[in-house]
Amino acid sequence: MRGIPLFLVIASGLAAAAAGCLRGEPIAADFVDTGGSIQVPGCDYALTTRVGAEPPSIGVPHSGRDPRPRSVHLGIMGDPRTSIVAQWRTWDETTLATEIWYAKGEGLSPPQLTGRATGLTFAYRATGTDIIRMHQAHLCNLEPGTTYSYQVGGVDLDGNAAFSPVYSFRTAPDVAAQPDAEVVLGLVGDTRGGYAVWQQLVDQLAFRAPDLIVFTGDAVTIGLTQYEWEEFFDRGEQLLARVPLISAHGNHEVNAVNFYSQVAQPGDQETFGLDYGFAHITVANDTPDDYAKIGGQVRDAIAADFAASDGARWKLFVHHQPMFTSSTTHGSSVTLQEAWLPLVDAHRIDLVVNGHAHLFELTRPLRAKEPQATTDDATVFVVTGGAGAPLYDHLPQPFSAYSEMTYNASVVRVRKDQLVLEAFRQDGTAIPAGLTKTK
Repeated sequence: MRGIPLFLVIASGLAAAAAGCLRGEPIAADFVDTGGSIQVPGCDYALTTRVGAEPPSIGVPHSGRDPRPRSVHLGIMGDPRTSIVAQWRTWDETTLATEIWYAKGEGLSPPQLTGRATGLTFAYRATGTDIIRMHQAHLCNLEPGTTYSYQVGGVDLDGNAAFSPVYSFRTAPDVAAQPDAEVVLGLVGDTRGGYAVWQQLVDQLAFRAPDLIVFTGDAVTIGLTQYEWEEFFDRGEQLLARVPLISAHGNHEVNAVNFYSQVAQPGDQETFGLDYGFAHITVANDTPDDYAKIGGQVRDAIAADFAASDGARWKLFVHHQPMFTSSTTHGSSVTLQEAWLPLVDAHRIDLVVNGHAHLFELTRPLRAKEPQATTDDATVFVVTGGAGAPLYDHLPQPFSAYSEMTYNASVVRVRKDQLVLEAFRQDGTAIPAGLTKTK
């Protein structure tokens, strides 16, 4: 007999802390790890998984032994004005029920979530003999600049339901219709191993109400280490379930299938661009699987995105390893200066955002490596790599305007006529350096 749905609403962070690391299921003999692709229902893009993961498929109403959602987080694969991706795991790896319930409005209760969409699911091969199952729900054709409430989970054939708490998100504004729109970008990176600090910065970022989290890479110590990904997403859930995340690939991610399976991003998930409010953000992988791509395929992809977005009001470029840093552990990357700096200068990029060096640093306005008197025709480089990984010392250089060995994050407030960067430490105190640029 079919049962009456029972909503199992949990505080995922508390549940994760109590239960600890979630071990995956043993890999089955018939597990297919060749990757694959599927057209996302209702959207104009496909979901593609990498080698090490199985092809994605549409969820079916089956529950495993513990189908409660955990590690809920948002991503972007389509137009951020009209689409969102919700991603999560369950406390078992055999649940295939994958749904999102949603409605326009903030603070709605489950019965008010009248929109329904079936999600996609796939598993990937983690360290050792484990497989980890992911769930994704894609919503397209949403309204720009609009708040939606949602919860994710699923209902099995017997009517038993297991869902997350109700969260909310806001789509990016349509600046043509709303020319006074402001968006807030949260900049943070290099959490690896320091998840208590990450939790503090999550709270500080949430207080500043960002619209998009821009992560500069190195979420974990080694990309194949699943338990660290669990720390990252479980501790970040109260922020990342409400604010979408885009991430540069860090060298510690080692192009692992874990990274590409758990972060929903446009295109090939490595080098891509998107508009968010009046900002165009270009993201690049500076540690690709073939190092020669830095001056070849990746450089060409960056150049194409820069050219396509030349008309953008504000242009940001995000990658992991800094071209300029006073860090005494990781210095400035000459390789990236040679390969990518001419593109940055030619296309008048406003702000380059990096991690890798575990400190906060802001450069003087630079053009062709030389400090300029104003930001009018120059680029400022910011390093925000202090979200938990061991801190690095620094030795100020002629290009450096300010550097500090501290745990940190930043927000960038972007309006049509102004870009403002504000940095802060893990306790919320302001770092006495920032950037204001007007056009």
